[in-house]
Order: sequence, then C-alpha cells, then structure tokens
Amino acid sequence: MYYRHNLQYNYPEKPDQHMITVNPKRKVVLDQNYPYYNKSFVFKLGKGLFRVLLSLIIFPLMLVTHGLKIYGKKNLRRHKKILKEKGAISICNHTYMWDYLAVLKAIRPRSAFIPVWQDNIRGGFGLGMRWAGAIPIPTDSYNGMKAFKKDLEQVFNEKKWVHFFPEGSMWFFYPDVRPFKKAVFHYAVKYDRPIVPIAMTFRDRKGLLKLFGKTPMIDCHIGEPIWFDKSLPTKEAEIDLHKRAYKIMQEMCGVKEGDKTYNPDYNPKEYIKTM
Repeated sequence: MYYRHNLQYNYPEKPDQHMITVNPKRKVVLDQNYPYYNKSFVFKLGKGLFRVLLSLIIFPLMLVTHGLKIYGKKNLRRHKKILKEKGAISICNHTYMWDYLAVLKAIRPRSAFIPVWQDNIRGGFGLGMRWAGAIPIPTDSYNGMKAFKKDLEQVFNEKKWVHFFPEGSMWFFYPDVRPFKKAVFHYAVKYDRPIVPIAMTFRDRKGLLKLFGKTPMIDCHIGEPIWFDKSLPTKEAEIDLHKRAYKIMQEMCGVKEGDKTYNPDYNPKEYIKTM
C-alpha cells in the first residue's frame, strides 16, 4: 500500500546523503587489521546470545512500537532449497533506524551479513549491530577497504546470505524508492546469487499504537527472487538486473509506471526527491 506521511522531515538533496549523524562512542579503527568477518569464538557466542535476545524481546517489541507485519514469507519457502544451496542477496529500501532488524525477522531462521555505514559501528549500538550481522564499510581507509572486500568475498564463497540497503543511506519513512548503488548487482552476477527484494511500506498508526509515537506503522513485503540473465555479457547482465530490481522494488512499494513519483531512471545524478 502506498502511504505518504505528513511529518516534517527535511530530506537531503542527494539521494544517498545521510539524514542523521552518529555520535562516536566507541573507538574502532577500520584498517587492514579489523576483523570484518569475525569468526572468533567470543564473537560467535555474542551473535548467538543476540539472536536469542532478538526472538524473545526485540521482535515482540517491534510489533508493539512499529506494528511490524511481514508479508510474502511463502516466496522464501517456495525457493527454500536453492536459497540454502547458493545463499542470496536481499535488498530493501532504507526507511527507519531499525529496519535491518525487520529484515532479519523477515528472513529468519536465516541470518545475514549487512554491509553498513562505518559511523554506525562507532555509535552506542555498534557492538549490537555487529552481533546482528553488520560489517562496516571502511570508506576512509584504502587498506581497510581491501581487507573488507577480501572478507566479504569469503562470506560470499561460504554461501552466506548478504543484505544490502542499496539506496546508500537511511531516510525516515520516505515513501518512494531512491536510486540503487551498482555494486549490489555486480556481486549478484559475480557470485551467481539471486536478488531477494524486500520492501518497507507504511500505514496509519491507530488505536493504542498511537501511545508509542506519531510515525507510521511498518509493513515488510518479501518478493520473489530475481536472477540475472546468464545469456548476457557480465556488464549488460549487471545493468539489466539493476533495472529490473529497481522497477520491481518501486512496484512493491506501491509506485507503478505512470504514477507521479515513479522513477524510470535509476541514475542518482538525475534523481529528484518527491517530498
């Protein structure tokens, strides 16, 4: 369902520009020595305990605070075998602070590694985000970026599930789909992974849920996996998958071709915000 809120948010001009700033509370050096793909026993123990916390407390809390509803789980069950054998790349529009937790709820019992803005890891919830699967993208370090790419390659080679927010930044409850970064589709073609589209849409806050704020309620929709066209050369396959995924995500968010906010061009330089 397409829903436009009337809240007073000042959205940036550039579609991948961040709306928030993160106060650094943890000193984290993202260089070539940082364990982007952390396999230590202590870290795995933390991840396991965090998964229990998610199931017992956080997921039920999200139902109360955001009225979170999940649709389309059948699309994962229908392709259960191939998703288990090959892994997958899921994508989602980035619309509120904890939407990556909603994604984890949508795909469970699977877990996912989630490349994230490096500042998030240095914030107060950074360690929790790491346990949830976050891998910081070290944009300020050349050697750190090389190490990040090497570890991410290992994640893909081990057939793990990887989730991207391809818009590149979070905009609070923005109803339309901003352009996607190209790297996501490069990885899908390079590692022969299906794209699983996940769309966040909104609805009015009603009844007792009004006690928990004025922001809209959240609906999370899981679409059918999308595969790249293996008959095309690599670059053309990436572009074709990019275009198809972007169109499908707009439609899942209730924006169809011919609508005022439908965007036929996924080029970030040409994008004009709609609110």
